Amino acid sequence: MPVIWDMTRADIDSRKGEKGLYLLTGSSLPPQKDRDTKHLIHHSGAGRIASLRMSTMSLYETGDSSGDVSLSSLFDGLSIRGEIRKVPLENIIHWIIRGGWPGNLDTEDCSLIPLDYIERVYSSDLDKLDIPNIDKARFRRLMLSLARNESTVCSISTLASDAGINGKKLDDNTVSSYLKILNDLYLLSNQEAFSPDFRSRVRLKIGSKRHYADPSLPAAIIGANERNLINDLRYLGFLFESLAVHDLRIYMESLGGKVFHYQDYDNDEVDAVAVLKDGRYGLIEIKLGYENVAEAAAANLMKVAGKLERKPSFLAIISGTAMAPIRRKDGVYVVPLSSLKP
Repeated sequence: MPVIWDMTRADIDSRKGEKGLYLLTGSSLPPQKDRDTKHLIHHSGAGRIASLRMSTMSLYETGDSSGDVSLSSLFDGLSIRGEIRKVPLENIIHWIIRGGWPGNLDTEDCSLIPLDYIERVYSSDLDKLDIPNIDKARFRRLMLSLARNESTVCSISTLASDAGINGKKLDDNTVSSYLKILNDLYLLSNQEAFSPDFRSRVRLKIGSKRHYADPSLPAAIIGANERNLINDLRYLGFLFESLAVHDLRIYMESLGGKVFHYQDYDNDEVDAVAVLKDGRYGLIEIKLGYENVAEAAAANLMKVAGKLERKPSFLAIISGTAMAPIRRKDGVYVVPLSSLKP
């Protein structure tokens, strides 16, 4: 009922400044000019109606995070503590395959909902968009390529080669147009590159790190499940990063901030940069494990922080299997993802 938009706008005007009067929800499909009654909407809603993108739930919302550590406390430099919890890999895999879908919290086979979501894109949503000359087989290949390259900075050219059929790469313009469709369907939620200062002397790469909107989606596309994913720890690491960034984005948005990634031309990288509106930021490494990677992760954070003129408010390692939140002697926080909240 698109006419509700203008009716809502008119009522807001009559209330003279009252806020929070309406919550309007809509489809993830973009409107089609020749099918929908878009011409019935006469006002953009600017200054009256704010658009919000909904997300699937975080671990704190599903009850899988204890919430012992608030992200805001890290910005304030506070000490952290929490109960000791051993989180098996099987639990992390379950959270990834299940995703943040509310309907999956009490479902026996939690791989079905994200798989059905993807199949509906192929079988229904693309038809509704009525895009001329779209090749569904190539579109499916691109989605598979994105799933294989989850949580990486992957160029259009790389995706075009990877998504090719019978040795023939996709045209770069085709890849770009298909990516736009996926963005319009809210299936992608990429991490933009971090820029510390307008006049920073550090030369940074500007490519986005590619993510699906929920970690269960690339898992479903690639055929990962709770039985076979434990046999591919490398890919599991990428999916865990997707899960962590998904939750970080939700927590930071609730604080009025955003999540970026860092990569410079010295090939130094940081998985996530959490940035508040007031300019404060934290550098975050995301690691599935902890004991064998903690020292290298902490050293990398301090190395990158040393390059930046405006220093970060905190350095942190977010881990899947760390047993308790701590602050190391070097000042680096260690936070299990299952203990984090806004």
